Amino acid sequence: MNPSPRLFLLACLLTASVVLPSFADAPTSPPVRKVTVIGTATIKVAPDQMLWNVQVSINDATLAKAKARHDTSLTAALDYIKSLGAAVKDLQTGGIRFDHQTYFPPNSDKSKPFTCSTQLTFTLTDFDKYGPICDALAKLDGVEVQGIDYAYSKQSDVRREALKQALLNAHDKAGDLATTANCSLAAPLEIIEGSGDGPRPLMMNAMMRSAPGGTPDAVAGQIEISGTVTATYELWPK
Repeated sequence: MNPSPRLFLLACLLTASVVLPSFADAPTSPPVRKVTVIGTATIKVAPDQMLWNVQVSINDATLAKAKARHDTSLTAALDYIKSLGAAVKDLQTGGIRFDHQTYFPPNSDKSKPFTCSTQLTFTLTDFDKYGPICDALAKLDGVEVQGIDYAYSKQSDVRREALKQALLNAHDKAGDLATTANCSLAAPLEIIEGSGDGPRPLMMNAMMRSAPGGTPDAVAGQIEISGTVTATYELWPK
């Protein structure tokens, strides 16, 4: 025999009266008090490497002429750099690029529309060879030194140390803020490594000093290697 609708409704109301108070009495967790800070550290070191970027680029009336001159200059540049022996590391060349220029600005030379070019890079560890290399490459047809950057061979080790110091800096900042807020500093809830800057050269205005004849000598100065962390700490009220 099916129950009447009135009895069914009464049963539902009784069930709700039992269940609903349990939700109202559920305990709530207190909010986590926390502070987030950014810690930084910078370590200065003397560079022990030069990173060279050199381009061989030849313009001529035909592609065959441009490539012939390009190959001659590229071979001469590579032979010279290889002759430096242990002073040079990581010598690499990019692929040969061919270009045909079809647009020329007004009054420009249109007789050499074909270009053949190659990029080459290498690492120099003997800074005394900086001037002689620049002078030797400058004598070659179509060879140009496009950029030289200073670097440190143990950069990754120094950066790890910078990150450790950055975390200590973050802890000190968080501790100062916790004391000001009349709280105690607990263990970190989260630590995120920041992007960190790559090596930054210092004393750029002293990169070179005069030398008798030819390219000036290089003066390395120092480079900066930095680390950054973002740390979040829990605060405990005193």
